[in-house]
Amino acid sequence: MPFKILLLGSNETRQRVKEAIADPAETTLFSAPHGNEARSLLRRETPHVVLVDFDLSDLQPLDFIKNISEENADAVCLGLTRKSDLRLALNAVQAGCHDVINLAEEPGKLQSELAKLAEAWRGRQKAEGFHAQQKEKHDFSKIVGSSPAMAEVFETLAKIMQHKWVTILLRGETGTGKELIARTIHYHSASPAQPFVEINCSAIPENLLEAELFGYEKGAFTDAKMRKRGLFELAENGSLFLDEIGDVSLSAQIKLLKAVEEKKIRRLGGTEDLQINTRIIAATNRDLQAVIRDGRFRQDLYYRLNVIAIYLPPLRARGDDVLALARHFLSHFAKEYSSALSAFTPEAEARLKEYSWPGNIRELQHTIERIVLLEKGRLVTRTALDKAIASATPAITSQKVEATTINIEIPPEGMSFEEIEKQALQAVLEKMGWNKRRTCRLFKISRPRLARKIEKYQLKPPDARGSNES
Repeated sequence: MPFKILLLGSNETRQRVKEAIADPAETTLFSAPHGNEARSLLRRETPHVVLVDFDLSDLQPLDFIKNISEENADAVCLGLTRKSDLRLALNAVQAGCHDVINLAEEPGKLQSELAKLAEAWRGRQKAEGFHAQQKEKHDFSKIVGSSPAMAEVFETLAKIMQHKWVTILLRGETGTGKELIARTIHYHSASPAQPFVEINCSAIPENLLEAELFGYEKGAFTDAKMRKRGLFELAENGSLFLDEIGDVSLSAQIKLLKAVEEKKIRRLGGTEDLQINTRIIAATNRDLQAVIRDGRFRQDLYYRLNVIAIYLPPLRARGDDVLALARHFLSHFAKEYSSALSAFTPEAEARLKEYSWPGNIRELQHTIERIVLLEKGRLVTRTALDKAIASATPAITSQKVEATTINIEIPPEGMSFEEIEKQALQAVLEKMGWNKRRTCRLFKISRPRLARKIEKYQLKPPDARGSNES
């Protein structure tokens, strides 16, 4: 679509405008010397910019400017003149004119203004195109699943679509599709100009998370060389997706509560609160009620986030959805990698339903992709499926894992929960030979969170052994 300009003006002014257009190949200029003809073009062509020559003798410019806003509210109006008439310029702006350009006194301004408006219009076109693409990609009809558990999810989503600013908490195991649902909610309830911003709270060190979320002022800390806007500000008028919200520190939770409850934030090192207009979609794979009981999550923040709670069921609880999803992924990857694979054998389909899929949809997706890349023929066999599952989860499928036992002695006078946690971490780290990956798997916590615990309790490995970072 070209950038369209409508001129109500003389032939002399038309030539001046043509010379000011920076990219004639992508711009269409319509012009008319009389108001009636210009009004007809305004309705028929829906221009992006309307130029009004105030020097036309038979023109009532203020009346025509009012017509522009009535016929095409999105069009930007610029007044053109060669005279200095401050009163007319002020009245024109009050009537809805974006600016009035004196062609005699400001010879280069028309060209610069048209260039800025064209650039802004192309930016909006790109944003609208991206938004439409994402909306189609995340259409509800494309979410695979017809099980009763997913039907309940779809029913809830359909109800909240019309309420743009409602806070939403997505719950479910890792890999159940929480990010997909968050994006679907956003792109079906926001306009193209409204951003979707996401952050995985467990992937950001505790001392950096607040700076990422709330931003900071110049000089707030050693490396703060300039002011930085946080994600809440970047998500203004859009959605902020807070993944793994259960891993946020208590100090950050206090600020999050203020952001959710009062719609206000304060940058690190700042002295003023900033009003925000951001919809929050939070997600967690944790039982937040249990985390609250442990004193690691604020109950008041939980209630503010839990306005609308959507539970995404694990794949093992979705019945035949696993078959529908597997066929969907097979078709997708076969097309992407030009594979002849097109279906599963009955034995493979039985295996798909038997397996518990601890990694849920994400594990299924990666398993099918691996099969498409490595297997030949037209049918996916049970053997191929077993091999693909085993190659991804050798520790689960090919060896027996022994239980890990530790002893913690609690004196008669008792001890704090933190001391118990400290002793448990120390004991398990030593039992694992300070293998942090195995320790994280045993405690079911993220690597950054384990690092924070080690730092908090000042845990150190025996000097003779050193630290094993594998």
